[in-house]
Amino acid sequence: MRGQESVESATKSSAAFCLSFLNTATVPAILWLESNYGCNCAKEPVAFGALSTEHSVMCSNFAIDGDEISHVRRLLTEIYPHQNFSMVSDSYDYWGLVDNILPQLKDEILAHDGCLSIRGDSGDPVEVVTQTVFKLWDIFGGTENSKGYKVLDPHVKALYGDSITPQRCRQVYEILESNGFAINNVALGVGSFSMQCLETICDETVQKGVPSYAPYTRDTFGIAVKATYAEDADGKPIMIFKNPKTDTGHFKKSQRGCCRVFKDGDVYTYEDGLTWNEAQEGNELRLVFKNGEFIQTYTLEEVRRNLHGDQF
Repeated sequence: MRGQESVESATKSSAAFCLSFLNTATVPAILWLESNYGCNCAKEPVAFGALSTEHSVMCSNFAIDGDEISHVRRLLTEIYPHQNFSMVSDSYDYWGLVDNILPQLKDEILAHDGCLSIRGDSGDPVEVVTQTVFKLWDIFGGTENSKGYKVLDPHVKALYGDSITPQRCRQVYEILESNGFAINNVALGVGSFSMQCLETICDETVQKGVPSYAPYTRDTFGIAVKATYAEDADGKPIMIFKNPKTDTGHFKKSQRGCCRVFKDGDVYTYEDGLTWNEAQEGNELRLVFKNGEFIQTYTLEEVRRNLHGDQF
């Protein structure tokens, strides 16, 4: 449902996407197609999603174990020993994971009954996904296909599941081809760039003859929602955060733990790193909606007055 503003819009647009593709992570789209277009996903290919980790999973395990290698090993040998899966790998240090952790787990990866897709999620998508292919080749090797292009060992693959425009896709393929690699070494996804991304050409770069684009997505305005807090079975607080080194613009750095929003003069600010109970004291945030029910309702007049004061 990346880049979508509601369940309904995500479902319909993803159903349209499934006219030409068989992969979606928007599960309601499958049920919507069955309900409205007489298909049966048990008997015909409708759509399916890939097994994948998310930042909340990787960050939670890092908070508990103090490293990433233990969880990657657990994914390979205990959680998904016989399945293909993708692993978001940039929560902290993407190239550190690729250069240092993957070589240490080479035996487990090559013994894994499936393909591990290394997923970047920040930085320059073209550079990240192509350089990942080159590094995976150095670590794991592979074969040459009938046309003489290098194909990675089937246990590994490079994935960038967001921000891929037609222009970026073309760049990725051209770089791979020029370096002797087959394009099926990568999997590319549109993610939040699918329906909602507005791209504008930067005039200053066009004047220099260099085409450049300034995309506006949920990250541009900081409206992505990330898990920052968890508790174990005994209620012990677990402070979660992500801070990708490849995110040079710091768009994707998250808060850590629970947050308390408060006013400093006329400006709202926040304090993070708190437990659930600590965050409740003096918090300007109010619980409005929980488990499908309104806890607190407001009138349109009240909302306008809160937004504009007496000026509306």
